[in-house]
Amino acid sequence: MNSRYWCRLLALTAALIVLSGCKAVDGLSSLLPGATVENSKADNALIKTPFSIEKYPQNYMVVSNNKPVFEGALVRTVNRDLKEPSYITATTDYSALDRAGRTQSVTAIVTYQSMMFHSSSVVSRPAFPEETRVSGEYLHAKYTATKDSVEKGWHGGTNNNRIVQLTGYRGYLYNKSHLVAWSLNGDMQTHNVILGTRAQNVGTNDIRNPGGMAYPETLTRNYLQAHQDEAVAYQAIPIYSRSERVPCGVHVIVQSLKDPNGLRLNLWIFNQQAGVKINYKTGQFRLER
Repeated sequence: MNSRYWCRLLALTAALIVLSGCKAVDGLSSLLPGATVENSKADNALIKTPFSIEKYPQNYMVVSNNKPVFEGALVRTVNRDLKEPSYITATTDYSALDRAGRTQSVTAIVTYQSMMFHSSSVVSRPAFPEETRVSGEYLHAKYTATKDSVEKGWHGGTNNNRIVQLTGYRGYLYNKSHLVAWSLNGDMQTHNVILGTRAQNVGTNDIRNPGGMAYPETLTRNYLQAHQDEAVAYQAIPIYSRSERVPCGVHVIVQSLKDPNGLRLNLWIFNQQAGVKINYKTGQFRLER
C-alpha cells in the first residue's frame, strides 16, 4: 500500500478538526456510509488554507513553487517517460468512485495529437449525459450500484443548484466541473466531473486571464499548441474533507515530459465562491450578507 494510504489510515483516529471554508463533520454519526473519514497531512494543509478573494482572485494557489509532485501509478509513468520519451503514449485513466459515490483522481498523458481529437474543428463538445450526476449535486440523493456493480450512480433528490446574483456574475452557482477538460481529451462521465462552483471552474470567466480549472487547462493547451511534439503529464485530484460530499478543492499537477522544465504546475484550485457560504456535507448553500 502506498504512503498516502498509510498517512490517511494513521489519521483515522485523530480528533475532528474545524477547518476554514470546508469544515469537518460534527460527529461520527453524521458520516456518510462508506466514505473516507480521514485526510492526510498534505490534504489537510490544502483544506485548511483560508480562501480570500483578495489574495486568490482567480481561485487558485501555487503549491511548492509549482514543483510537480505526482501521486500513485503516474509517478512511475512520468519517471519512465522522462528517461525514455519513446515510451510516451497518450492515455487518460479514471479512478473508480469511492464507496460514497464521490469522484476520485484522474490522470492523463496528453499529446498534441490526442488533444486534437476533441478540437472544436473536429468535433463539437457534447452535452453531459443524463446519468452524469455527481456527489452533492442533489440533496437527499441516493448512491447505488447498477446490476453489473461497475458503473455506479446517483438517483433521486432535489437539485441544489440555482441561479445567483453575485458581484460580476449572474448565473448558476455550480458547474459540472471537469477534472481533465474535454479539450484535453477528457470525457463527460461522472468519474471525470465534480460539483464545482463557477469560480472553481473558470475563475472570473475572463478569457484573457483564465482562473480556476481553466487556468491549468489553458496553459496546457497553449503549451501543446506551441510544442506539437511534446507530451504533458496531467493529474487532477479532488480533495474532500473527511466524509463531505462536495470537494474543498482540486489539486492539479502538470509537467511536460520531453522538456521537464517547459511546463511545470502544482496548484490548489479552491472550490469556493466569494459571497457564498457552502455546506460541503450536503451541497446546499446560502448567499452571505
